[in-house]
Amino acid sequence: MRKWLLLSALALTGCSSQPDVVSNTYLLPASGQAAMAQAGTHQPLLVVRPVEMAEHLAGTGLVYQVSETEIVQAQQNLWAESIGEQLTRRINEDLRLKQTTYWPTELTPALATTGLPRLQVKISQFNGHFTGVAKVSGEWLILDGKGELQGVFPFKFQVPLEQEGYDAQVKALSEGVSRLTTQIAQRLATMPVTAPLN
Repeated sequence: MRKWLLLSALALTGCSSQPDVVSNTYLLPASGQAAMAQAGTHQPLLVVRPVEMAEHLAGTGLVYQVSETEIVQAQQNLWAESIGEQLTRRINEDLRLKQTTYWPTELTPALATTGLPRLQVKISQFNGHFTGVAKVSGEWLILDGKGELQGVFPFKFQVPLEQEGYDAQVKALSEGVSRLTTQIAQRLATMPVTAPLN
């Protein structure tokens, strides 16, 4: 993929004098689960806080690592929406489908979070890699309703790209997110429910 990326960069450089350079925009695909989850009366709320992205990942362009030390952010292949917001929504939706211990909900101004457990995900890698994989890594943590830390759980996933190109990179990153939410869901299923019922 490195060769493909460099050729793409050279092609864009050669066309930089053109006024109408086309940009491609991407959204993370849905997890592929067709069923719509519905809240149960026995499920306490779990507040899914906005995903925290490493600074080099928080821009609008997709990120690709071209060597052990160098990363590039695409100028013409962009996220259609903030990647942090996409990830927060995707994690929330996945967890509703993959476990029944809690009812995940995104943090909103109207939601009083006092006494509710909270999930925080921090992303340190969310990029393509010159070895032909997409890397998704970081850590997630759970705070109980009293604000006490219940655990910090690192994660690191490498998903091979099925072909070259940014579309394949986005699909592989999406698979990494799916693996992450499966990990979180499995852990939530074993945690004691301490939040008040809603």
